[in-house]
Amino acid sequence: MNAMNSMPVLRWRIAWAALILTVALIGLAACTSSAGSGDAPLPTPLDLTVYPTALFLTENAPPAGFGEVTAFDAVDHNLALHQGWTYTITGQFDGLSDVSGEPMTGLLQIQVQGDESSQARWVVLEAGGNAFVDLTDTVSLQGVRFGNDYYMVDANQHCTVDPGGQMIETRLADLDAAQIIGGITHAVPTGFHEDRDGLHAWQYTFMVESMQLPAIHQRADSRVTVAADLWIVPEINAVLVYEVNATVARVHLLWADQTQSTVSGTLYLRYELDVASLGTLPNISIPFGC
Repeated sequence: MNAMNSMPVLRWRIAWAALILTVALIGLAACTSSAGSGDAPLPTPLDLTVYPTALFLTENAPPAGFGEVTAFDAVDHNLALHQGWTYTITGQFDGLSDVSGEPMTGLLQIQVQGDESSQARWVVLEAGGNAFVDLTDTVSLQGVRFGNDYYMVDANQHCTVDPGGQMIETRLADLDAAQIIGGITHAVPTGFHEDRDGLHAWQYTFMVESMQLPAIHQRADSRVTVAADLWIVPEINAVLVYEVNATVARVHLLWADQTQSTVSGTLYLRYELDVASLGTLPNISIPFGC
């Protein structure tokens, strides 16, 4: 097949993959149980041998009410208390197929904005790599929601308008951080704190039972080890940064076809709140061409 004849086929494959990805996103939204629930457990990121002493914690205690936190089972929890907000999620995977031994990679970048006064959301998702979406090329999608009306721009820049949100494949704008990186149900301060982005942030640690990672789909023979870093700003009652480094074996990741080979390697995920945008209404509009 010559290059000219192959172009429509390539465009069709990308559009089809984008549709599958969008439907998978909604499926993930409906199933955000913690990674390893009922499967091989995640090990704790807390090392008790280096846990700070009681005296150190007393001398470096966070503000009242933040001696322990339980409100961040979704890492983006409490942002709705602010009129406007923006955060990003980035991800990367490097590893191998457990069946063929071929290299498996994944790249992810998501930006999410919210306008609480207008009940509007804007999501831009770029994902690629055979470990994340069964594609070596990167797919870019854009979703906007105003109330119950949805707009989605696919990989071919074709816009689908869905008044009332009747079509499941248009709801990219409902994607949030909890569906990717999860959150923590219970955390305690380490005593370490510092100024970040003009706000005073406190580091927290937690046990495995409090950790959720929807991006990792485990089987009975899966193995996962995790190192994580969580920073919370009491002043705004929100997570500032949440980083996860996971070494995984025999798992599926994000939206990859779970009927295919599992993968083993290193997964990195990072959530970061844009402090400068907090409280400022973002300029969310209907996408061009809709």
